[in-house]
Amino acid sequence: MQDNNTVQQLSDALNELLNAYDKLKNENNNLKEDKESLEKKVSDLEQENEDLIEKIEALTDTTQHHTNEIDTMLGRIKTILDTDETKPLDASASESSNMEEPVIKEEKHSLNSEGDLLDIVNSELTLQEEETHIEIEQTKPKNESSDKEIDLGRMQSLLNGFNN
Repeated sequence: MQDNNTVQQLSDALNELLNAYDKLKNENNNLKEDKESLEKKVSDLEQENEDLIEKIEALTDTTQHHTNEIDTMLGRIKTILDTDETKPLDASASESSNMEEPVIKEEKHSLNSEGDLLDIVNSELTLQEEETHIEIEQTKPKNESSDKEIDLGRMQSLLNGFNN
Protein backbone atom coordinates (compact mmCIF):
# COMPACT_ATOMS: atom_id res chain seq x y z
CA MET A 1 0.00 0.00 0.00
CA GLN A 2 2.80 2.27 0.59
CA ASP A 3 3.81 1.87 -3.00
CA ASN A 4 0.31 2.86 -4.01
CA ASN A 5 0.38 5.84 -1.70
CA THR A 6 3.79 6.89 -2.98
CA VAL A 7 2.68 6.54 -6.59
CA GLN A 8 -0.40 8.63 -5.80
CA GLN A 9 1.72 11.34 -4.18
CA LEU A 10 4.12 11.32 -7.12
CA SER A 11 1.18 11.51 -9.54
CA ASP A 12 -0.32 14.46 -7.60
CA ALA A 13 3.05 16.23 -7.53
CA LEU A 14 3.54 15.62 -11.26
CA ASN A 15 0.04 16.93 -12.03
CA GLU A 16 0.76 19.96 -9.87
CA LEU A 17 4.02 20.57 -11.75
CA LEU A 18 2.28 20.20 -15.11
CA ASN A 19 -0.47 22.61 -14.06
CA ALA A 20 2.13 25.11 -12.81
CA TYR A 21 4.05 24.69 -16.07
CA ASP A 22 0.89 25.35 -18.13
CA LYS A 23 0.07 28.35 -15.96
CA LEU A 24 3.60 29.76 -16.37
CA LYS A 25 3.49 29.06 -20.11
CA ASN A 26 0.19 31.01 -20.41
CA GLU A 27 1.60 33.86 -18.34
CA ASN A 28 4.71 33.87 -20.56
CA ASN A 29 2.56 34.02 -23.70
CA ASN A 30 0.50 36.84 -22.19
CA LEU A 31 3.68 38.73 -21.31
CA LYS A 32 5.01 38.23 -24.86
CA GLU A 33 1.75 39.60 -26.28
CA ASP A 34 1.90 42.55 -23.89
CA LYS A 35 5.53 43.15 -24.84
CA GLU A 36 4.68 43.08 -28.56
CA SER A 37 1.73 45.40 -27.97
CA LEU A 38 3.90 47.84 -26.01
CA GLU A 39 6.66 47.67 -28.65
CA LYS A 40 4.08 48.46 -31.33
CA LYS A 41 2.81 51.41 -29.27
CA VAL A 42 6.37 52.65 -28.80
CA SER A 43 7.00 52.31 -32.54
CA ASP A 44 3.78 54.21 -33.32
CA LEU A 45 4.70 56.95 -30.83
CA GLU A 46 8.19 57.24 -32.29
CA GLN A 47 6.72 57.56 -35.79
CA GLU A 48 4.23 60.15 -34.56
CA ASN A 49 7.06 62.01 -32.84
CA GLU A 50 9.07 62.04 -36.09
CA ASP A 51 6.02 63.34 -37.97
CA LEU A 52 5.53 66.08 -35.38
CA ILE A 53 9.19 67.03 -35.56
CA GLU A 54 8.92 67.30 -39.36
CA LYS A 55 5.81 69.48 -39.00
CA ILE A 56 7.56 71.70 -36.45
CA GLU A 57 10.55 72.07 -38.78
CA ALA A 58 8.23 72.94 -41.67
CA LEU A 59 6.38 75.50 -39.54
CA THR A 60 9.66 76.95 -38.32
CA ASP A 61 10.90 77.27 -41.90
CA THR A 62 7.62 78.87 -42.97
CA THR A 63 7.65 81.23 -39.99
CA GLN A 64 11.26 82.19 -40.71
CA HIS A 65 10.40 82.79 -44.37
CA HIS A 66 7.41 84.97 -43.45
CA THR A 67 9.48 86.85 -40.89
CA ASN A 68 12.12 87.57 -43.51
CA GLU A 69 9.48 88.75 -45.97
CA ILE A 70 7.89 91.01 -43.36
CA ASP A 71 11.28 92.40 -42.36
CA THR A 72 12.04 93.10 -46.01
CA MET A 73 8.70 94.87 -46.50
CA LEU A 74 9.15 96.88 -43.31
CA GLY A 75 12.65 97.83 -44.45
CA ARG A 76 11.27 99.01 -47.75
CA ILE A 77 8.49 100.95 -46.03
CA LYS A 78 11.00 102.51 -43.65
CA THR A 79 13.21 103.47 -46.58
CA ILE A 80 10.26 105.00 -48.39
CA LEU A 81 9.19 106.83 -45.25
CA ASP A 82 12.74 108.04 -44.67
CA THR A 83 12.89 109.41 -48.20
CA ASP A 84 9.45 110.99 -47.71
CA GLU A 85 10.77 112.78 -44.59
CA THR A 86 13.20 114.73 -46.73
CA LYS A 87 10.46 115.97 -49.07
CA PRO A 88 8.52 119.06 -48.08
CA LEU A 89 5.09 118.41 -46.62
CA ASP A 90 3.29 120.20 -49.46
CA ALA A 91 4.99 117.97 -52.04
CA SER A 92 3.81 114.83 -50.26
CA ALA A 93 0.29 116.24 -50.06
CA SER A 94 0.23 116.87 -53.81
CA GLU A 95 1.63 113.38 -54.44
CA SER A 96 -1.04 111.82 -52.26
CA SER A 97 -3.79 113.54 -54.22
CA ASN A 98 -2.24 112.15 -57.40
CA MET A 99 -2.05 108.68 -55.83
CA GLU A 100 -5.75 108.40 -54.98
CA GLU A 101 -6.82 107.12 -58.41
CA PRO A 102 -4.18 104.35 -58.62
CA VAL A 103 -5.24 103.12 -55.18
CA ILE A 104 -8.75 102.50 -56.47
CA LYS A 105 -7.40 100.66 -59.51
CA GLU A 106 -5.01 98.56 -57.40
CA GLU A 107 -7.79 97.47 -55.08
CA LYS A 108 -9.69 96.07 -58.06
CA HIS A 109 -6.75 93.92 -59.14
CA SER A 110 -5.90 90.77 -57.21
CA LEU A 111 -3.04 91.10 -54.79
CA ASN A 112 -0.78 88.50 -56.34
CA SER A 113 2.59 90.11 -55.84
CA GLU A 114 4.46 91.74 -53.02
CA GLY A 115 4.82 94.86 -55.17
CA ASP A 116 1.05 95.37 -55.34
CA LEU A 117 0.81 95.05 -51.59
CA LEU A 118 3.69 97.44 -51.10
CA ASP A 119 2.10 99.97 -53.45
CA ILE A 120 -1.18 99.80 -51.55
CA VAL A 121 0.59 100.16 -48.20
CA ASN A 122 2.51 103.15 -49.55
CA SER A 123 -0.68 104.70 -50.90
CA GLU A 124 -2.47 104.15 -47.60
CA LEU A 125 0.43 105.69 -45.70
CA THR A 126 0.40 108.69 -48.03
CA LEU A 127 -3.35 109.10 -47.51
CA GLN A 128 -2.87 108.86 -43.76
CA GLU A 129 -0.14 111.48 -43.94
CA GLU A 130 -2.43 113.77 -45.90
CA GLU A 131 -5.25 113.32 -43.39
CA THR A 132 -2.86 113.92 -40.51
CA HIS A 133 -1.48 116.99 -42.26
CA ILE A 134 -5.02 118.38 -42.71
CA GLU A 135 -5.82 117.67 -39.04
CA ILE A 136 -2.59 119.32 -37.92
CA GLU A 137 -3.24 122.34 -40.12
CA GLN A 138 -6.70 122.72 -38.61
CA THR A 139 -5.54 122.37 -34.98
CA LYS A 140 -2.25 124.30 -34.95
CA PRO A 141 -2.03 128.05 -34.74
CA LYS A 142 -1.32 129.82 -38.03
CA ASN A 143 1.87 131.52 -36.81
CA GLU A 144 3.75 128.21 -36.21
CA SER A 145 5.85 127.07 -39.12
CA SER A 146 7.34 123.83 -37.80
CA ASP A 147 5.94 121.60 -40.53
CA LYS A 148 9.14 119.58 -40.69
CA GLU A 149 9.10 118.66 -36.97
CA ILE A 150 5.46 117.58 -37.07
CA ASP A 151 6.10 115.49 -40.17
CA LEU A 152 9.09 113.78 -38.51
CA GLY A 153 7.00 113.04 -35.44
CA ARG A 154 4.29 111.47 -37.59
CA MET A 155 6.84 109.41 -39.46
CA GLN A 156 8.35 108.19 -36.20
CA SER A 157 4.96 107.17 -34.83
CA LEU A 158 4.20 105.30 -38.06
CA LEU A 159 7.52 103.47 -37.87
CA ASN A 160 6.92 102.60 -34.23
CA GLY A 161 3.53 101.22 -35.19
CA PHE A 162 5.09 98.92 -37.79
CA ASN A 163 7.81 97.71 -35.44
CA ASN A 164 5.30 96.59 -32.81
